Amino acid sequence: MKRLCLIILILVSVSYAKTQDWLTFKGAWFNIDYPPNFYVKPSMTSSSASGYDSAFFISPDSLVTFYVYSPQWSGEPRDIEQNKQTERLVSKSTKEGIDRLVREVTIRARNGSYTRSFVDTKGENTRLVFGIRYASKKAYKKYLSDYKRFKRSIKQFAD
Repeated sequence: MKRLCLIILILVSVSYAKTQDWLTFKGAWFNIDYPPNFYVKPSMTSSSASGYDSAFFISPDSLVTFYVYSPQWSGEPRDIEQNKQTERLVSKSTKEGIDRLVREVTIRARNGSYTRSFVDTKGENTRLVFGIRYASKKAYKKYLSDYKRFKRSIKQFAD
């Protein structure tokens, strides 16, 4: 009986550790959830409110970084664009819809230390960008489910 109780206690502990609540980053015009062991690096300050329009979320092993840009209206995500001195463009595509333009970009460090991709969705008066930077395909796969959850968690606000 004691052994069964111990096994159940271990399983509950492991389950709890895997489902531990994520933290919430509060930007100027959005909230987004991120894994509790990630480090947050706010980036572009908002021009229309107190807080930030973008932020980077760095994994504890520094193998992956998530990114979000969500200003009040539209704007330019200057902190995610390619640095031509240190990076090279791998691919870029643009899809135009009725009310939005979607740009998908993949960039690689010239020294091969990372690859990063972002999807930039621009509406008539809105902008939302998600990005991921990863050191290897293995790192990308390790954090992919977290990245998907990160993107789904965004809550955007307006006046």
